[in-house]
Amino acid sequence: LLNVGEIFRIINMPKNINPASRLVVLLQSIPAHPDNTQTLEVWAKLFDVGEQNPNKKAAVVGERLSAMYRELELIREQMQKANFSEDLYASSVSRVEQALSTMLLPATWNQVRQYLTPETFVALSFCGEILPDEETQIDSEELSEIRAQIEVLRASLADSQLPPRLHALVEHHIKLILTALADYPISGAKVLREAARTALGEIIEVKETIAEYREAPEISK
Repeated sequence: LLNVGEIFRIINMPKNINPASRLVVLLQSIPAHPDNTQTLEVWAKLFDVGEQNPNKKAAVVGERLSAMYRELELIREQMQKANFSEDLYASSVSRVEQALSTMLLPATWNQVRQYLTPETFVALSFCGEILPDEETQIDSEELSEIRAQIEVLRASLADSQLPPRLHALVEHHIKLILTALADYPISGAKVLREAARTALGEIIEVKETIAEYREAPEISK
């Protein structure tokens, strides 16, 4: 049997970067909360959701939980393809699935925490060891630099002389990038690639207008 120290060594030092290891790292980073804390507030703090309107906050948190649920489905699919017995991981995946339920957002945190046991994390950590390494993790300083550049771009829009269509395009691309950055700890680099593909498609649609305003600082940024 593993002792507590060995359990947390496994959990905190993922060998591979894949859906299982990302979820373990993210869930293990949830800070301690009093049992009577509303679950919505716990997830909002984890995902750094600053929205004050409770309905909008719940919507954003729901989107992040949906992204985590999709990663759980990937774990199931990939473990089945690896031909490992479901008895080794299915119950732990199901417990995390219950913890991620948006139906529990109004509930108190203790109703969620009961599903996030050390045994659950150990089982998911072994899944992370079994599943292949998908990518190289992006350094947090690089992600912070992207966020800083986004703030510069956003500030430049305040005095922008771009036509409305291009102004809206830049604003949408800012949203795409920020959403991808928020989803990155959950889903990895694929969300950055998806955002890039969407942005590229939109740029192609208005390439003539962009060429006309290519000297504008916002377009350069």
